[in-house]
Amino acid sequence: MNLRIMIEYFIINYGLISIFIIVALEYSNIPLPSEVILPMVGILATKYNMNFVFVLIISILGGLVGCLLNYYIGIKFGKPLLDKIIKKFPTTKKSINESYRFITKYDKASVLIARIVPVARTIISIVAGVGKMNIFSFIIFSSIGIGIWNLTLIYLGYIIGDNLNLIGILIKKYSVVILIVILIVLITYFIKKFINFKKNLK
Repeated sequence: MNLRIMIEYFIINYGLISIFIIVALEYSNIPLPSEVILPMVGILATKYNMNFVFVLIISILGGLVGCLLNYYIGIKFGKPLLDKIIKKFPTTKKSINESYRFITKYDKASVLIARIVPVARTIISIVAGVGKMNIFSFIIFSSIGIGIWNLTLIYLGYIIGDNLNLIGILIKKYSVVILIVILIVLITYFIKKFINFKKNLK
């Protein structure tokens, strides 16, 4: 049974709850590629006339649950866990170091930005937990990042249909553009906050 048939089976039989579970598993580092899973959800949601907004909301909630699971794993087991992961899977060293770099550079917004960066997105929640990032900040920024990522991929599934290869090409081509847009939004937000802060001091 291939991945498409399996996901279709669960969506037919269990509806939105299956989408929640599948997306939660993907975000909790179960090896299910979101670049395939989420567009497939969009394709099947269209095929079975599921409400796009409901599908998106459920996928965001599922993603957040998966991220929180990793976050609490990071809090509970700390840096020794990451050291063990690197020792057992040396190829993860790059993504872990990239996640640390994001947190150092962007602080709380790192969990938002890393969602669209393939190297860092799978491990950022654990690293945030290890660093004991504020839980409310983690939830807010993770939800925004998950929302952007899920919206993009599910909507691609809606409009492109079964051509998953084309979706993969588009993601690779425009992921940098999406990252730049997010950075512009964040910079604008923090500039406005800074201006308001200075006004309040006067």
